[in-house]
Amino acid sequence: MANAEKQLQAYNMNDLRRLAKTISVKKYSTFKKDDLIKEITAVQKAPETAAYAYKYIDDASFNTWKEAAEAEKSDALYPLEDIFGLYIMGYAFEDTEKEDHFYLTDTVIDLFKVVDTKENAEARLEVQRRLNLIRAALHLYGIVSFDQLIHLFKKYYDEDVTPSELVGFLEGSPYDISIDEDNEQIVIDDMNYAQYEMVKKLQGDRPYYEPEFGKFIKFSDPNYIDESSNHKKLKEWIEKNIDVPRSKHQSIYISLLQLIMRGEKQDEIVKYLMSLDVEFKNVQEQRDFFDNIAGIVENTRHFKYRGHKESELKTKTVVKEVKVGRNDPCPCGSGKKYKKCCGA
Repeated sequence: MANAEKQLQAYNMNDLRRLAKTISVKKYSTFKKDDLIKEITAVQKAPETAAYAYKYIDDASFNTWKEAAEAEKSDALYPLEDIFGLYIMGYAFEDTEKEDHFYLTDTVIDLFKVVDTKENAEARLEVQRRLNLIRAALHLYGIVSFDQLIHLFKKYYDEDVTPSELVGFLEGSPYDISIDEDNEQIVIDDMNYAQYEMVKKLQGDRPYYEPEFGKFIKFSDPNYIDESSNHKKLKEWIEKNIDVPRSKHQSIYISLLQLIMRGEKQDEIVKYLMSLDVEFKNVQEQRDFFDNIAGIVENTRHFKYRGHKESELKTKTVVKEVKVGRNDPCPCGSGKKYKKCCGA
């Protein structure tokens, strides 16, 4: 485990102030570095801060924290995706000798048992339900108006929220969610200004994609891909044509999708494949590959189409999604049956 005070010495003042703001250190801008570090570590040890982390961190981080506390493990290393929520609150640090591996601080494990109460568990379910709906909307639309969020809360949760309640909830989250109160909208955090201008223009007054709740909430996972037959065909092509360990197939698939959706030219995609020692045997094989790529472009959900696929807009086909059964677990993650939760 890491000693937080020692590890924070490597942070610059901007990072320290960002962390201090996240965990609600009072008057953090007035402290010098050493004093700010002492104040941060003192606040981190407070049960109130741990309770805040308990309610707001993502499920992967929560499960890592819980398992570490139950096993009283002090030396385990984790990938960033397993501890991200703890990392942004300064409860985890990167191993200096093993890049992209992280470990928990000597404070956080004991704190889990302090804050793992029935009251906090119930509060966490409600916070995560709200966060998951907002994340799903951002991952589908990129730019989401307050009106659309209010509509989604009513449609999927039968919950009435106001713009001020939305802003208050979002500002209380430790995650970077860009809130544009002037235009009454939120924007996904990794969208730069040029991308924003392009997406906003292309969206126009296009309707939002709103599938059945069980499908919609899947988009709260940033790694979820709504795969078409073209996506699956690309996966099969990778397995057949790229001679790497099977464990690397998924990362190659994701890299290709990123190239495709960034609109890279064929030459760039060919260059990437050549870096993997892959060359097309003939012109027809290359043509078939890029025909399938065109199919992926047409069957990928885009911010610019507010979550719709290009193929859906062309055909104006409404895709009927599979509904959640009333006795199935609720997709919001509450652990309750759908009929006793979001389907009530």
